[in-house]
Parts: sequence; structure tokens; C-alpha cells
Amino acid sequence: MNHVAAVNVDRGIRKMDSLINFRDVGGLPIVDGRVMRTGILYRSNEPHKLKLKDLNKFNGLNLKLICDLRTPNERRTRLPRFVESSTRTVNIPFYQNDEDYTRFQIFKQILSTVRTIDFHQIMRDFYRKVLFDSTDQIRAVMTLLAEQGGAPTLIHCASGKDRTGMIVALLQLLAGVPRNEVMTDYMLSNPLNESETDRAIRYLRIFTCFRLSRERLLPLLEVRHEYLEEVLDELFAKYGTIESYLVQACGVDERTIEVLRESLVSDEREAHE
Repeated sequence: MNHVAAVNVDRGIRKMDSLINFRDVGGLPIVDGRVMRTGILYRSNEPHKLKLKDLNKFNGLNLKLICDLRTPNERRTRLPRFVESSTRTVNIPFYQNDEDYTRFQIFKQILSTVRTIDFHQIMRDFYRKVLFDSTDQIRAVMTLLAEQGGAPTLIHCASGKDRTGMIVALLQLLAGVPRNEVMTDYMLSNPLNESETDRAIRYLRIFTCFRLSRERLLPLLEVRHEYLEEVLDELFAKYGTIESYLVQACGVDERTIEVLRESLVSDEREAHE
């Protein structure tokens, strides 16, 4: 059994072929010996790709909320088709630029800068923008999740790797998951997204008349250890703790943080404790 499969079994996750970057956010150890609660917070790529064969598994999650981090242009023709009427969807968009570009505009920009575009730097800048310039959105997400009181929730963006990855990392760190465990979980998006990454590379290479190599495209389509590590280093250098960052930078109420942490942490200890 590979590592991804083992993680899914440990967290009681049934694989869904049409939601390739899906997993439970919980199940990870916490520094005090407890574990992060499972069955209440999930992450994935955009669920409009859900197919009928996975519908029973998806509905079996009993989701009460879907928190969609995509922009309006990303969502326009890509809304979930099979969501239960009892599931509320809330859109809290995180933007890569000051404008909400369409896919055509993005591809046009890539084509016009194909010789010089640096996806590695673009992604590093994007991570900084999310954590340090999108603090209103982060406050909105944290407040929304706290209001759920532990009701099953799905967080997603487009690929479920960057925006979702950063929000999930903040939640796991808030719960007390060690940073190395958070990083390992974050990096799981690469093997889970592998087939979609290969497909996107083929498409973009053809679109640019093969002027972009696989090596140049990968920083855009994969998560990288340094993307998250760099912004977390800066966050802890400035604020000391996740709690201080959420209060001082994002304006999250301290009571909201307490409620959210309580909903994320199980009273049970790890089996070996």
C-alpha cells in the first residue's frame, strides 16, 4: 500500500475517482498526544467534476457546508451538479491578481510572456498574497467554520492544492498539529493530482506550441515545499503564533479561535498513547 492509500485508510476515507485531490483534513497527531478530529473537515479539488459513480460516497459525507475559495470567473461554468439541497455553499474568493481573469485571459498572458514567465516566482508571490493580503477572506473562512460547530464541511478551490492547502495548513497548525506533519499532508496533493498535472502539462505545451517545457510548467501545477515553508517562516517571524496572526493580521475574534480549535480537536488519544 502506498503512502497516499495508507493515509486515506487511516482517516476512514473512501477513494473517489472523480475527486482526485480529496482527503480528510483530520486524523493527524497533535503535540499533546490527541488527534485532529476526523469526519468534520474535508478538502478537495473543484467538486463539479464529481461523477455519478462517486455520488453515494460524496453524499455519505453528510456535508452541511461547502466553502468555495474560487473566484467568480472560475466558478461561472463549474458549479457542483449533485450537491444535496441541505448542503449550503458559501463562496469566499481568493484572487491571484487584483482582477478576476478568465481562463482565456490567463492563457493569453502566458502566451505573450512565454519566453520570460517564471511560474516559480509567481507561485511564491501568490502564497504571500493569500496569507498577508487576503486577511479579510481568511477571517471570513475562520469565522464561517467556527459557526459550523463541527458540522461536516468541504473546503475546495480549483485544484485543491494552493489556496485550499494554505487554509488547511492554518487550521491544522491552530489545532496543534506539528509543522512537519502539516507539510507532509500538504505535499500529498502532488501524488493525488498527478494525472491532472500530466493532462494540464500536455494541454499547455500544445497551447504554447511547445515553447514551455514540462520543467518550467511544474512549479505552477505542483505544490512545492518552499512555497508553504517560506510564508510560514514569515508568519511566525512576524506574529510568533498562529493565534496571534489570526487576531492581529486577520482580525479574527479570540473566542472564534477558541471555538474553532475545540471543534477541530478530538478528546481521544493516539492508539499508542
